Parts: sequence; structure tokens; C-alpha cells
Amino acid sequence: MPKVKVTVPASCANIGCGFDCLGLALSLYNTIEVEMVREAGIFIEVEGEGKGIIPTSTENIIIPALKLIFDKTGEKLQGIRIRQINRIPLEKGLGSSAATRIGGIVAANYLLKANLSTAQILKMAATLEGHLDNAAASLLGGFIAVANFKDVPVWVKLTISDKLKVVLAVPEVKIATNKARSILPDRIPFAHAVFNLSRLAILIPSLSYGLWSNLSLATQDKLHQPYRASLLPGMDEVFEAALNEGAKGVFLSGSGSGIAAFSFEQDAGKIGEVMQKAFLKKKIQAQVFILSVAKEGCKVNETQ
Repeated sequence: MPKVKVTVPASCANIGCGFDCLGLALSLYNTIEVEMVREAGIFIEVEGEGKGIIPTSTENIIIPALKLIFDKTGEKLQGIRIRQINRIPLEKGLGSSAATRIGGIVAANYLLKANLSTAQILKMAATLEGHLDNAAASLLGGFIAVANFKDVPVWVKLTISDKLKVVLAVPEVKIATNKARSILPDRIPFAHAVFNLSRLAILIPSLSYGLWSNLSLATQDKLHQPYRASLLPGMDEVFEAALNEGAKGVFLSGSGSGIAAFSFEQDAGKIGEVMQKAFLKKKIQAQVFILSVAKEGCKVNETQ
């Protein structure tokens, strides 16, 4: 029976000022195996992050992702075995849900030979995610700018140096995306919009051309991080600690709770250490990851 295995990278969205329009794929991966079986039913096994928490029933978020392709091709979603090997922490701003959904869509697209275009896959992911940034980064890899135009995804894959590392301090605080969005205001001051636009105009070329001295300014934000700080004790202190230790820029990873810092490899360890210590001062344990930008996105690794 047909079987496919895909790997999907984690992602870091927003990068400070680029709210809902910038994404960065990271070298931390989930693996998803999907197999058509003769026995009727949907059988799901979860390993790693979320084991015992993520549903192994049709409530699992991978099922709607698969169903989109099955419905499109006129096939019935029955007799399927799914194995999820998760390394991306849940509800920490690292795109775990986007990785699962992209993995499901890509796996079903391959199994059913649906031949969907990149734009079609992204559009499907957006219907499930509500926004494109994490999904685009996980699907395409690298540094991505993305927008919707008349309900059609438009994206640009941008240049970013291999020298840059992303240091992630991931605290034992979960922040659900819907909660992080609900805390944001419906309206913002005009000056705050200009603030973010000016930083965005500096951020993209600075990352592409290696203008590292600009990044502490360019990763600043007034659209979402100040509001989300109320959900994450110690956020400002972790930012300050990272910058004082030589981080090039620091920002909330997606909606949090993870905090990301740009760094060179030789500085990454000590930056991660001071970020961890800053959380500890708030009595919050944090795990540190030192990651590269994943230049490749979702990949089909193995079939049989």
C-alpha cells in the first residue's frame, strides 16, 4: 500500500516588525509518515513533543489537512495510518501547528498524486492556519516574505546569510495562538504603523546583505510584542540580556512564548545562557536551542 514520509521544519514568524508577513524556517524538524492501509479506520501514533496530549483521533489537526486533498481528488479518507514524530515544541511560537498541517497536505498531495501547485498548497494551509507566514516558511524553507492578493498567496524567498544563527530560549510557558491574537487591539496608532514600516524597510535588506549592526533596531516592534508581553513574564528582561551579551537582534518568536535572538555561532552559547538566566530570575525554566536557517522546506524523504 502507498506510504510517504515527509520532514517539515519549524518556523519563526514576524521577526519583530514583520507581523504576519515574514517567516524563517529553522533547523528543527517534525517527521510525518502517512500510509494507506486496507483496514478501515484512521490510526494515529504520536511520538516526541505532544505525546499523550495531541489527540490520536479525528480531532488531530492533521486530519482536516489530509481531508482537503482527499476531498479535492474525490477520494474517501478511510484506511489510513499516521505516525507523527514531533521535535517542535507545542504552543511556543515555533510553528508546530503549521508544520503538522503542511506535512499533512504535502503527504496527501504525494499519495494521491494531486499535483497541487505551491500556491494551492499555501492557500489550503492558510484556510486552516488563518495566516501564511509559518506555513510558507515550513513549506518553502529559508527567509520568506508573504502576502495575500485577492485570496491568492504571493511570496518572495529572500537571501539570508549562513553565518547567522538563531538562538531560541523556549520557556515552560505555553501561549495559544488564539489567546495571543485576542489580546491585540483592533486599531493601532498611525505612529505605530509608521514605526513598524520603517523597521521592516531596514530589516529585509539588512538580513539579505549582512548589515548586522542594523538588526537591533530593525527587529523592534509596536504592533504585537508590547501587548503580548503581558502573557510572558520576563520578556523584556530576556530581550535586554540577549542584546547586552552581543545578540544582533532579539524578538518574540511568532506569538511566543519562545524568544529568538540573531547571533554568530561563536556567541550563540553565551547568549542562550544569559537568556535562560533571565527567565530563571522570574522562576521560569527555559530550554535553549541554537539553530540554523533551514534553507529547504518540507521534503518527501522516503516512499514505498
